[in-house]
Amino acid sequence: MYYSIADAQQPLRADTRSTATRKHPGGGTFRLDINALRALSVLAVLGYHLKIPGFAGGFVGVDVFLVITGYLMTGKVLAELAAGRFSLWSFGMLRMRRIYPALAVVVISSAIIGWFVTLPGEYLRHLRQACYALVALSNFAFDADNGYFAMAAQTKPLLHTWSLALEWQFYIWMPLVAALIWRRALPSKSRSSVMMGAFLSVGFVSLAWCLWQSHSDMMGSAFFSLRARAWEPLAGGLIAVSEFQRRTESTAGIPFLTAPAAAIGGWVLIAACIVFPLPETQWPGPLTLLPILGAALIVAARQQADGGGLLGLPLIQRVGDWSYSIYLWHWPIWVFALSWLSFRGYDVNAREKMLMLAASILLGAASYYLVEQPVRKRRDFWTERRLVSSASIAFCLLIAFTATAFLNNGFPMRLPEYLLAAEEARRNGTPRDECFRNSNSAKQVAETYCRFGSEGVAGRPTAILWGDSFANQYLVPISSAALRNGVHGLIATQSACRAFIDDPALNSGDQQPCREFNRSTMDFVLGHAEPSIVVIGSNWGSAIEISALVDRLLSSGKTVILIMPLLNVGFDVPQRWMENQTRAGRALDEWKVEADPVLTMSSLRAEISKILDKYKDDPRLIAADPLPLVCEHSHCYLVRNGQSNFRDTAHISNVNAMQYTGLFDAAFRLAVQATSKAAKEADLGAGIGRAPVPPATSLN
Repeated sequence: MYYSIADAQQPLRADTRSTATRKHPGGGTFRLDINALRALSVLAVLGYHLKIPGFAGGFVGVDVFLVITGYLMTGKVLAELAAGRFSLWSFGMLRMRRIYPALAVVVISSAIIGWFVTLPGEYLRHLRQACYALVALSNFAFDADNGYFAMAAQTKPLLHTWSLALEWQFYIWMPLVAALIWRRALPSKSRSSVMMGAFLSVGFVSLAWCLWQSHSDMMGSAFFSLRARAWEPLAGGLIAVSEFQRRTESTAGIPFLTAPAAAIGGWVLIAACIVFPLPETQWPGPLTLLPILGAALIVAARQQADGGGLLGLPLIQRVGDWSYSIYLWHWPIWVFALSWLSFRGYDVNAREKMLMLAASILLGAASYYLVEQPVRKRRDFWTERRLVSSASIAFCLLIAFTATAFLNNGFPMRLPEYLLAAEEARRNGTPRDECFRNSNSAKQVAETYCRFGSEGVAGRPTAILWGDSFANQYLVPISSAALRNGVHGLIATQSACRAFIDDPALNSGDQQPCREFNRSTMDFVLGHAEPSIVVIGSNWGSAIEISALVDRLLSSGKTVILIMPLLNVGFDVPQRWMENQTRAGRALDEWKVEADPVLTMSSLRAEISKILDKYKDDPRLIAADPLPLVCEHSHCYLVRNGQSNFRDTAHISNVNAMQYTGLFDAAFRLAVQATSKAAKEADLGAGIGRAPVPPATSLN
């Protein structure tokens, strides 16, 4: 998470440390305070990612960089416009010269390292994300891969490049807006005022969007979105516009903002944000205003530091110079080192963290001197044409290699064959993913409920599968069993949304999309004669909710198949299986663990059993218990016959899903019998023939 400060400044020298603002040979200025702020921010991010004590809120370094980049780039664009020499192409090439070379080296290096240490499925994902990183679109790629079943951040070596993509997108629209205002505003003195108003308006809308998204967006899209973050660089941009107004229009500034107390307050505020644990899951949000305010105070104050001052210390200034490359390297180092250590059973302790920190700084320094500076200084060699040609060649080669990797399934021959079964178990995600709603209740297909099982036929029962991923995981064996029993099925499953009766008094803490989904599903089920069979399964947390739901469905004449909970393993089974096999140096075709109460969730199962006992004489409540299929006596099999029973910490793997077909086949047979018996009794009680049930295909 880094926003490079593309200021095109020359490297610091010994005689440039006497003040916070110094002229450099190119005619611009080099501000020691901003370079020191860069150093603090990148160290904060490193401390946070490496989980070093004292950096619980270190991710705010990203937000600080946003303010800096908005200030510097807006100021540069305004200076070029005022001089009458602004060119969007030249501006873009300056940004490319600053950002692209070091980024390309890191991306290509990560692809090479990944060949040796990354599993096939993860390698394909990494290569695809690498391609997005080189075209400044990785924020969209990682947003799309940011769901309930997304791979952990520690498996994505280029996750941090999302911020560079967002920065590039800011570099596109900000200069365009500034140039358009500059050329359209008639009185010359009104240009900066119009620009100030435009930036304020856009910033206000972006902040409003950010605050709204922080409460309503379950998928975290605001984190990667320029719409939700544009107000952050614009905070710096507004300072640049204000300074431009003071220089060109002799307008008065705000005395407080240039007072030493403002700068001190800014440093204290940012330091406090770095130290205290902030709610990253709701970031950006209301609290993001704090580090933005702190950075804005420091930038606006422009306080000087003499040669003996803290800001001008050589070490701080060197880290500020290297900060972009340090950030580029630190995350791949962390991801690959963590993977290597984990596979070999080593813990990540203070020594390992310090080594990774040192490696990040050393590689960052090397990248600065060997990649960044030569490309920026050697313009006689690194001409614009050569720079663009080299970038294009690098991208085309990466695209070609990525395409080859996809054609070869991630080159599985790179790894020992005994690891491939675990990789296969991890790679297969939720069944019928196009029909599985995300946490915002959106899915790929347009139809309200996707279908499974047999075709809908008048007079035959229809079932609906209702719940979260713990219901959806059984879709393959349920579909097979439904087809065998002539049952037409509908899919009503949503990520991280257990099935429940929505009650404002009980469910106020649940997300609104989940509550709305459950209300609409309940209305649909109770509003039609079919589906007459309701299959419910979820990551149950309370038997009280299950009891209320079962009571409502049975009292409405429905037949209920209740999927009992399986296991709560608590760790990634395929990952741990691969680690065990790697350490053993051979295949381990069987892995069983003790069936302790925590693993089998015996407490919750006992509570559910009381519900079943309550309806033991009602054939319309049927329990489908998968536990006996993976547990025997006092042990449970995580791996059996060379296949993993789980694809993560709790969900069953698709490769072994068909072992549950018999369980659901028996459940559907009982459900069809109970439904038919209930229908006949209802007909006899009414003394009339039962009206034909419309086919299931008409229910949507």
